[in-house]
Amino acid sequence: MQRPPLPQNESARLDSFCQYEILDTDPEDAFDDLTHLAASICDTPVALISLIDAEGQWFKSKVGLDLTSTHRDLAFCSHTILRSDILVVPDALADERFATNSLVTAAPHIRFYAGVPLIMPDGHALGSLCVIDVVPRELTSSQIEALQVLGRQTVAQLELRRKLKEAECLTQELRRQEAVLRESEDRFRTVADRIPVLIWVDGPDQQSLFYSQTWLQFTGRSLEQEIGEGWQQSLHPDDLQQWMRRYNVAFEAQVPYTIEYRLRRADGEYRWLVETGIPRFLSDGSFVGFTGSCVDITDHKAAEQDRQLLQSVTQAIVGSPDFSSALTVALQKICEATQWEFGEAWVPSADKTVLECSSAWYSKTESIADFRRQSQSFIFPPGVGIPGRVWCSKQAEWHQDISDASDTVYIRSQLAMAAGLKATLGIPLLANDEVVTVLVFYMLESRQEDRRLIDLIAASTELGLFIQRKQTEEDVKKSLAKEQELNQFKSNFIVNVSHELRTPLTSVIGLSSVLLQQHYGALNPKQEQYLALIHSSGEHLLSLINDLLDLAKIEAGKQELNKAIVDVLELCQSAIEMIEVRAIAKQQTLFLALPMAVESIVVDQQRVLQILLNFLSNAVKFTPLGGTVTLKSRVASREQLEANTLPVEENLASSWVTSDTSFLVIEVDDTGVGIPPEQQHLLFQAFQQFDIMNHPQNMGSGLGLALSKQLAELHGGRVSFSSTMGIGSTFSVWLPL
Repeated sequence: MQRPPLPQNESARLDSFCQYEILDTDPEDAFDDLTHLAASICDTPVALISLIDAEGQWFKSKVGLDLTSTHRDLAFCSHTILRSDILVVPDALADERFATNSLVTAAPHIRFYAGVPLIMPDGHALGSLCVIDVVPRELTSSQIEALQVLGRQTVAQLELRRKLKEAECLTQELRRQEAVLRESEDRFRTVADRIPVLIWVDGPDQQSLFYSQTWLQFTGRSLEQEIGEGWQQSLHPDDLQQWMRRYNVAFEAQVPYTIEYRLRRADGEYRWLVETGIPRFLSDGSFVGFTGSCVDITDHKAAEQDRQLLQSVTQAIVGSPDFSSALTVALQKICEATQWEFGEAWVPSADKTVLECSSAWYSKTESIADFRRQSQSFIFPPGVGIPGRVWCSKQAEWHQDISDASDTVYIRSQLAMAAGLKATLGIPLLANDEVVTVLVFYMLESRQEDRRLIDLIAASTELGLFIQRKQTEEDVKKSLAKEQELNQFKSNFIVNVSHELRTPLTSVIGLSSVLLQQHYGALNPKQEQYLALIHSSGEHLLSLINDLLDLAKIEAGKQELNKAIVDVLELCQSAIEMIEVRAIAKQQTLFLALPMAVESIVVDQQRVLQILLNFLSNAVKFTPLGGTVTLKSRVASREQLEANTLPVEENLASSWVTSDTSFLVIEVDDTGVGIPPEQQHLLFQAFQQFDIMNHPQNMGSGLGLALSKQLAELHGGRVSFSSTMGIGSTFSVWLPL
């Protein structure tokens, strides 16, 4: 582990850190919201706001981590504050700076880290906003951009907190010095005019007496215009009654109060202020009015509103049942929050050549219905119309009044004018730098371009990602439905064809058997040879049809097991006897290892015998002349099952098999040629055939192993195999006891 060096300006950085007075403070929602949003956007289990002091790192906000602090030498953040840009560690174990760090090798087992330095206005980095995962990974460019935006929001929150703390301290200082300042009004005015907040004082008659120069510069009015109730001319009309109620309650109770309201600045813009009023008392306890301070929080409120809007839209999208519903709720939320009357969505066609009108839309008025109906027939190639241009440029497009636009600029201008639409805004939603959809909004009146609104929605990459996720979910559902439909068609086809084949095939097998018994006269050798070939081929084809029917039943969930108590030794002896003739023909030794691991087991005897015959048949088939085939048994645990067997088909998993279930393992060993490693992944897949010994006659239907696997899984068991070229193979069936 590399110990991070100290920043060159460490002494000044620590002085700056102390000014924020944030170490060991209680959690605050404003910071917790940022870490939750960072974890959500980056899809990580852990997100932190980490601050570095002289000895360690302390977490102001945390998601997914129990620690509250660590030593500075262990902190990834100690490396981050040395940079001016984001630090990304895709795999901590592969990075010599962190590979032996105890936070990597032990809990919380950090493998991935990405952190942006929290660089304050004075240029000092106090810590970082970071996301952490326990597996190696990367961030997309949009996630990195979003993390950087959240880092700047964290800095803004720290600055706001410091300013509010300063304002609070200054107000308290004013109270402490009130007795002194009362003796010298000039001295009080001097102090108040130097404070970087808006200060006012009123008297016991509720009439204002004094405003600081900062206040007067903010409003652009004179002291004479402001004193008394004159200042209320700058107060927003909608906030006047609320302020008066709050102020009067505090005045009557002679207690401090805090309220937010809008005050008109000298340039005519209304700004949000947070006002704190502190009661003033003489030395004899007489109440003489309030001293108040005001701080401009407009930027903070705008950021908070933006965050709430994005969070609201994102949560609504996540909760939507499908892609169209997700687009509809996104349009609705944005329209409601930003005063647009109508919103529509345009999505790329399946071949990505044009934009098509989505079924998703939102309108606050019925007058748009005809415009909406006629728009559904439009398509927009790249670069054509507002949707097409936004699609190509990946940039927002705003028109203050589309009634002034030509038909080439706005294709549907006549329809829009008939509907009374004027202002319009087109915004792309991006996911991984690809336009997922183009949202177009309309208003029934002209509207000046709002750059903040454009930047807010356009920069919200998480909206595009969540919209894309819904689209992907819908595509997957359609694919699954199509796959289920095809599987059902396949099963029905197999059942129908098999039924049509079995009737004549049964007759062929029966007639050939009768003729081979020579009940109707003697056969010459050539006739007997041909009839024997017809009979064996018919039986092979019937076996193949039966296997197909069994597979179809299992896939359709209609295969039932006739379970009973079965003697394991008798079951294995029956399998040996049925395959013995083939083994003798190849001069092979069939060996049954005794004693059996258990005496009896509850299974479907016919189906387990079918599995054993498939394994034994393959062993005899692929073992050379003079080889050995062994059938043996053992008992194994659930842990051994999970470690050695093939994954189970999801639709055949048995919920009654618990962690303490034991298994009877019946194995078939052979001294055959073995299975090449490059072909082993094809085992137990339907219709996969192997010509391992370069003899076409050794190739079967490719159904036996696939059917054996599914029959074992119907019992709640599994199958497994191992094979070494030139030595042999072992195939096993695991049956729960």
